[in-house]
Amino acid sequence: MKITKIEIIPVNLPIKKILTLSRYGRLGEGKPFEFIITRVHTDEGFVGVGECPPLPPLSPENQGVIVEMLKRWIAPNILGLDPFDLEAVWEKMDFYAPTYPMAKAPVDMALWDIIGKSLEQPVYKLLGGGSNSTKIPNVGLIGIDTPTKVAVEAKRLVKDGYTGIRLKVGPKRDITCVSAVRQAIGENVTLRVDCNQGYATYDAIKMIREIEQWDIELVEQPTIWWDFAALAKVAGSVDTPIMPHESIFTIADVKTLIDMGAVGVLGLKTYRPVGGITNAKRLLDMARLMNIPCLMHDDLEMGISLSAASHIIAGNGKAITHKCELSGYPEWIDEDIIKEPISLEEGHISPPKGPGLGFELDEVKVKKFTTGIITI
Repeated sequence: MKITKIEIIPVNLPIKKILTLSRYGRLGEGKPFEFIITRVHTDEGFVGVGECPPLPPLSPENQGVIVEMLKRWIAPNILGLDPFDLEAVWEKMDFYAPTYPMAKAPVDMALWDIIGKSLEQPVYKLLGGGSNSTKIPNVGLIGIDTPTKVAVEAKRLVKDGYTGIRLKVGPKRDITCVSAVRQAIGENVTLRVDCNQGYATYDAIKMIREIEQWDIELVEQPTIWWDFAALAKVAGSVDTPIMPHESIFTIADVKTLIDMGAVGVLGLKTYRPVGGITNAKRLLDMARLMNIPCLMHDDLEMGISLSAASHIIAGNGKAITHKCELSGYPEWIDEDIIKEPISLEEGHISPPKGPGLGFELDEVKVKKFTTGIITI
């Protein structure tokens, strides 16, 4: 089998509600969320689909950068390769785009979709998962707001079936909000906080020590992304595990942070660090050997990437130790691009059972929301 054509499809979807973050403010205000779809064609008629959901300023690569890297460097140099030969594809992609994991991720995702379709198997089985996919517990996301409002939202999510809450916090919206949410959800629901780089080193240590009384599962990215020493200092000064996010972009970042003792939990996405299902599997295998706790999380995504993440989770068993964070449609994005959006009901998500990634693109919505299809 050979790759014969690659379509690069930027799409912009309308937001449903604003997400407020420390340091960054209100995401999605005044403009849509931007995504990239790749559609990879083969000479045997199998077509695979992948997605990258860039979310600047959290993502180093934006939609325009990803399109340009795919158009000029990645897509032209993998034409003619066998989609089953993932090593050869990655060698080419890494040679022509030594970093840029977010541009490579949707190509890798599409190749796994092709492999599954040609073998008539869902991707989670190809990754080692069982024949029956189970419901995967999901964590509900709450943006920064007043203590009263975050407590009300937490109660709603728990009532909807969520057994874990991820609360965005920042200076002046941390201690009282964490306390309010813990009181609202009780002791049996897990609570983790996400700081989005909002704190100086010693302010982060002080804040985390204070909220530890409310049984915090983990703290995500408390300090600025480029200061690995600050993350390590915080991690060594508190009892709660630290999970870097904005600091992790390449495999080198993962190694450096682990070596520095700054990774209490390793958070993986379908598009970074390194990018794609192939590299998520590699990192999960490494983390399991090193006894590093892991979870899958995301930015706000369409059903393509959510499907891929659910297959990774279902296919990697005990390597993923924590409840995962998957969000997008219908909570935050007003429409999806696939015909049967991934179910995020009752606090759980399940991978589609069809071959490959198991979804079908809604071509009407692709045409409606794309800014133009580029064919290589």
